[in-house]
Amino acid sequence: MSIVLNADVMSFYKSVLKTLKYDKTYSLSKKASDISRESVHYGLYTNFTFDVNYASIKARTLNSSFDTTDVAINDTLDLFGKGNYKVKKLSLDLKEKKSLLDLQKEQLFITLVDILAQYHKIDEQSSLHTTLLEEQENIYNKLQKLQQSGAITSIDLLRFKNTITTLKTKIISEKSELNKMKKQLKLYAPNEVIPTLKQNKLLYHKEDFLTYNPSLKINDINSQRLNTQAKISKISYLPDITAGIAYQKLGDPTGYGDNYSFNIGLHIPLNGGDFKQAEALKIQSLTQKNKDIQYKINRENEYMKLYEDYLNAQKQLAILRESLNDYNKSEKTIKISFLKQYVDFITYLQVLNQTLDIKEKIINMKYQESSRVTMLNMISSGKIYE
Repeated sequence: MSIVLNADVMSFYKSVLKTLKYDKTYSLSKKASDISRESVHYGLYTNFTFDVNYASIKARTLNSSFDTTDVAINDTLDLFGKGNYKVKKLSLDLKEKKSLLDLQKEQLFITLVDILAQYHKIDEQSSLHTTLLEEQENIYNKLQKLQQSGAITSIDLLRFKNTITTLKTKIISEKSELNKMKKQLKLYAPNEVIPTLKQNKLLYHKEDFLTYNPSLKINDINSQRLNTQAKISKISYLPDITAGIAYQKLGDPTGYGDNYSFNIGLHIPLNGGDFKQAEALKIQSLTQKNKDIQYKINRENEYMKLYEDYLNAQKQLAILRESLNDYNKSEKTIKISFLKQYVDFITYLQVLNQTLDIKEKIINMKYQESSRVTMLNMISSGKIYE
């Protein structure tokens, strides 16, 4: 049963993701990152330059002109692997985007479950109030006859009518809120039926929940990025190797034929490597890494809050449902007594409100329980990040 219900909520959630184009946005970012990494990777050993020059020369001592053609190929070789750090930095950037997306997905899922719980809570309360209104209107019709016969006063009848009016306005407000929420949900998932929330069994352990911690991953990636930047800064003094070959086709009849050459050289940056900056970045990386403990504590607090809300709802539901039987009996008895004028309107209304309060609390706790256990189960399963 839980799996089916999960599927309903997951289907709705996936539809919302599609509407908001979360995965499409990440897919485009990944594609751009892959192209950038390929560009850097291919550039490590293939920084070719190809030059061709042609000249036609006329000398005074020669009867005719002659041609000269120069062809040169040069390459800059990253033998010390400086470009590898650029590839690693791009990989870290993509991992950060994925973790940020996971964080957004989690926040979206929690918000959706809260909205669904609120929607069904108001819907069930509205049904409860509508049923109560029908019962009270029947009683009001009977009271009108009693008032005509003088069994009750017109003031009591007016009080009862005012109570009914208050109940009607409450139902109108609830219906309006439901319509607004339904339209909002349909904007995000136009082709999905609004799913129910009926889970009440915890399927995973605390360790499963703590396994998924997007904020911790983002912090760890930031630490790795700073460390990578430190390494880039530290090895910036290392030279690049330049190598090339050249060929000159010489048409000069006074020359000694074509020329061939090979060259190799070092390109040495004059800054000599920014060791101070590298050290500062390394310290920043360690500082960032030390924040891991705070993100772990934050995650434990998130679990504790959801779990305690779940337990609180469970315990309250057990007490409230047990008490409801007694209040239902009291409500039935007081209704008969009121119609027979054994008790006054104030006493009747007091019992009625107490019973209604118990029923409303049961609805509230029921959806607190189902929403919290849905969040715990689905986050712990990792399905919302897929």
